[in-house]
Parts: sequence; C-alpha cells; structure tokens
Amino acid sequence: MNKTRVLTTIALIVTTFLSVVLLYLGIDKFYYVLAGGRKFATFPDLKTQLAIGGSYLFLSIIYLIWLAKLLGSSWVHSTWSFRQILVRTSAFWILAFIAYPLGNDTYLYIHSGLMNLAGANPYLTRAGSFVTELSPYVDWGQTSTYGVVSQAIFSFSAIFVSISPIVALYAFKLICLLLHLFNSYLIWRWLPIPDRGRITIAYLLHPLLLMEQVSSAHVDILVSTSLVLFAVSYAKEQFWMAFVALWGGFLSKTIPIIWAPWVAVTLLRQGHWRWLLAMIAASGAIVTGLSFTVMPSLEAWQSIVNPGVSGQYQSSLMAMAKFMLDLVRIFQPERLDLPQQRLMLTTLANLTLVGFFGFYCWQLHRSDKRWDDTPQMLLEDMGWTTLVLMLFATSWLMPWYCSILITFAALTPKARLFGLTTLAFALSSSAQYILGMNASLKSLVSIGIPVLTLIIGTIVLRSQPVSPSSPLAIETKQLQPDAQSELN
Repeated sequence: MNKTRVLTTIALIVTTFLSVVLLYLGIDKFYYVLAGGRKFATFPDLKTQLAIGGSYLFLSIIYLIWLAKLLGSSWVHSTWSFRQILVRTSAFWILAFIAYPLGNDTYLYIHSGLMNLAGANPYLTRAGSFVTELSPYVDWGQTSTYGVVSQAIFSFSAIFVSISPIVALYAFKLICLLLHLFNSYLIWRWLPIPDRGRITIAYLLHPLLLMEQVSSAHVDILVSTSLVLFAVSYAKEQFWMAFVALWGGFLSKTIPIIWAPWVAVTLLRQGHWRWLLAMIAASGAIVTGLSFTVMPSLEAWQSIVNPGVSGQYQSSLMAMAKFMLDLVRIFQPERLDLPQQRLMLTTLANLTLVGFFGFYCWQLHRSDKRWDDTPQMLLEDMGWTTLVLMLFATSWLMPWYCSILITFAALTPKARLFGLTTLAFALSSSAQYILGMNASLKSLVSIGIPVLTLIIGTIVLRSQPVSPSSPLAIETKQLQPDAQSELN
C-alpha cells in the first residue's frame, strides 16, 4: 500500500508538471503564431522536446509499475461505486483537461467546424484554401478525413470561436473529457464485479488515454465511444443500437469499417441473417443519403481515407524500410535512384495490405473452429484485427492511434496476450515524442517493443497448461456470467 502511494504521488507530480508545461507552451505558441511568429508542429526546440517527451515516457513507465501492483493487490474494493472511482482519480483527469493540446490537430478540427458553419464542404474544399481565424495554425491543407459525426462536434465547438479560439478549443476538450468519463462508466458496468474497480481505474488513468484523447483531444476518443456502445448493445442483443454505434464510429473516423466483417460473420453464425440483411439495407440507405448531401462525389468519399499520407511513412515497418533504402540510395546511388525507391516502397506497402487481408480471411475462417458464441470472443477478434493492421500494415502510425486498442483491452480483460501487447504498444507510442525526428529509431521502438512482447508472450502463455482452442487469447473463453447479468 505504501509503495502504491509513493508511485501515485510521483505520478501526480509528473502529471502536474506536464499539465503546467503544456498549458504554458500551448498558450505561448497561440499568441506567438498570432503575432506572426514561425509555426512549429509539436516542439519549438530540443529542450522542450526532452522535457515533455521524457516526462511523458517516465509517467508511462511509472504507470506500468503501478498497474502491476494494482492488478496484484486488493486495495481497490469491488464494492466501490463509479462515483467513488471518479473522486479518487479526479486529480489526474482534471489535470489532463487543463493541459493544452500538444500539436495542431485540434486547431484543424475547429477550422473544419468553421468551414461547416460558413457553408463550405470540408470534403470538397481544401482546408488550406479556406481562410478562418485558425488558418495560421493549420498544418494539413487537404480536405477533411473525418466523418459527419466528427464534423458535427467540430461545428458545435467552432461556435465558441466568436468568444475566443482558446474557448472553442476547450469546449472541444470538455466534450472529449466527458466522453472519456462516459466510456469509463460503460466499461465499469460491463466488467464483472471482481474486476471492475481495478480495470476501470486503470482505464481512467492510462497516460496515453489522458494525453491523447483528453489533453490533445484527438477524435479517436469517438471511436472508443462507438466501440464501448457497440459492446454493450451487442451483449444485450440490441442489434440496432450496435449497428448505430458502429456507423457512428465510422462516421467519426474510418477505422471501424474493418470490424464490419466480424459482425456480419457473427450474426450469420448465430442465425440472425434477417438482422444482417436489414443492416445491409440500412447501410445502403445511409451511403445513399450521404452521397446526395455532404459526399456527392468519389473525391469526397476518398477524402475520409486520408489520401494526404499516401507515400509517407511514420513510426512503422514501412518507415524502417524507407530508412534502409535511403542508406542504399545515399551510399550506393548507382544501385538505387529515387523513382526506384518510391516504386519499391509502394509495392511493399501494397504487399503489407495484402498480407493483412490474408490474415483477416484466415482469422474469419478459423473462428468457426473455436467459436464460443460470446461478445468477448467477438471483441477480442476485432481487437486482434485492429492490432495487426496497425503493427504490420499501417505506413503512417501516430502515437494516438493505439488508444482504441486500450479500450479493446479493457473490454476483454481475460485476453492476457492481447492486453500485454497493447500495453507494450502504448508504451512504445508514448516514446515517440522523445525520439522526435529520428525516424528509424522511432519506428524501431514503436513497432519493435509490441512485436517482441507479442512473441515472448505467446511463448510464455503457450507453455502454460491452457486450452488450445484459441492460441491468440485463450483466456477470453473464461467469461464470468456476472458481466452479462450486470448488462441485463
């Protein structure tokens, strides 16, 4: 107990430091750029990068040590109400709310909201070609990559720009904070009573969630919300609510589209083919409605798949491949020129996507041999599909992308291998800031740590006497009935 308090005190001190530094940096940057100063994407200098990146990484390491003690202790009472949990964790999520966003994405969100309010279609009009109060802060001049649900929240937040852009930014952050608390509450309701206190606290306090989904207010939190709502609705066999939750996630950010095949296969296996046909028809109606309104052309639909990062590589296997080919091109230019390098990278990127598609088909095929007809099994399979896509087939990987995996891990606490890999992925993602522009080392750390954890974890867990029915995550089958009784 004393060690836990010491770790908590250290974490609170580091969190307070981060919150204050980020607030100072963000406000100073806002007025500096407003006065005509040079815009910078994340950090103005190496000293700031080391201070913020180092503190964030240190906090992530402290969290893992604290988490190990938390999961192995009994000081968190299973009878604690969610209100009691909120009170005990309030200092951390309040500090995350106070902290100014790191980076310029939130400015882009509000800028897009101003475009909507002015009647400009963000899927057809480039952000860089439309002038608003926030234009000086916009990094990405392309058309919007976010769906209509995200656009609605952007537009609501943009209303407050008339008061101040900072007020609008914090209005958006307040929505993100409330969604984080809402997600935590639904997870608390979802979990069986013996686990709910510890896991809910762990979820509420995860540094990456507080840093990326609350402090920096990335729209990935909307995907987390859609996932939790889907899980709860599907477990209660409220299939239309589950359908709405999935579409809500897709209309926030496109990643939930890869979960649709799992849902379709599950409904068919359970004999709900009428529900599936109705959902396909409803999806067609939604697509038709969007095509006649905000997304009237192929270019508008292509906008939401983020074409701006095509041919760019960040913190991924492809980034490591580019680094190695850069070395060849620099030291042996007669063997490789720039057009050849680009062709090789494009081919390799396509091959990784083909490999992911093959893995996905294999997962769908083998699932009928180990299916136990539980929502947890479905969620775990969806989680593994998302994890493999990010680790092996995503060329542009940002630190906040893996935040959705943390939500999967909280919903499936018995999937130990998935949980361990996700925690490792979150740690490596938090290390990206301190590594800065060192693309090769950043990619090696970002991908290498979770892959190594996956390999070691697979070996260790397979050496234990468990059922062979699910080699990736056997523990999921040990579902406690308490989880379902809480939802009904």
